[in-house]
Amino acid sequence: MMLQKVNKDKPTSTNSSRCLNCKIRSHSFCRAMKEEDIEDFSCISLEKIFKNKENIFLQEDVANNLFNVTSGNVKIYKLLNDGRIQIIGFLYPGDFFGSYNNNKYNYCAEAIGEVKVCSFLKSDINLFIEKNIMLAKGLLHQTSHELNLVQDRIKVLGKLDSIERMSTFILNVSEQRARIGWQNNPISLPMTRQDIADYLGLTIETVSRSISELKKRSIIKLINKKQIFINEFDQLRLE
Repeated sequence: MMLQKVNKDKPTSTNSSRCLNCKIRSHSFCRAMKEEDIEDFSCISLEKIFKNKENIFLQEDVANNLFNVTSGNVKIYKLLNDGRIQIIGFLYPGDFFGSYNNNKYNYCAEAIGEVKVCSFLKSDINLFIEKNIMLAKGLLHQTSHELNLVQDRIKVLGKLDSIERMSTFILNVSEQRARIGWQNNPISLPMTRQDIADYLGLTIETVSRSISELKKRSIIKLINKKQIFINEFDQLRLE
């Protein structure tokens, strides 16, 4: 099966090599692809790089492309009618995103630091998965992660106090890093304190107080502004 190549600036062999050597492939929706299918699959993917705080797409933009994070982190959020931002969650390498309704994206996606993604024309990937059931299953598994983010946020905003919300957030970041084979302690928090506050439904001052309280109890240790070492995983789960 041969599909029209999306990236005309790079030869197929370059794309194929990129796919075969992808460090995050074992955690991505394409992990079930057979080696003999990679060259065809690579023809429909295009690597794109985004700078810190650069928009990957905006809510209500026409949804022409779907994306898979290969490096860096992505913030996904909704713009409310009153102009406020509601952060849905943070994506890591291996996460697939770009859900849409009526051919328009359901949310905004913004790069945190430098981000690399594989970009796919929606029409190309739809054609490909029609003929590759394993890829379809992998895609279904990965897209369910967006639903999990929403469910996690509902849990966090439910009956948890500020300390419990911060504790749950730190644990979630650690678990996401472990899921893709990264070191899960210490953890890096590349997002801003304001982003964390918006996600947790807290003020930035409350986020800072919650982190300070966890530090005071020796449950965590601050390495620097962006890195946290978890001293007591069990205690953090009890908060």
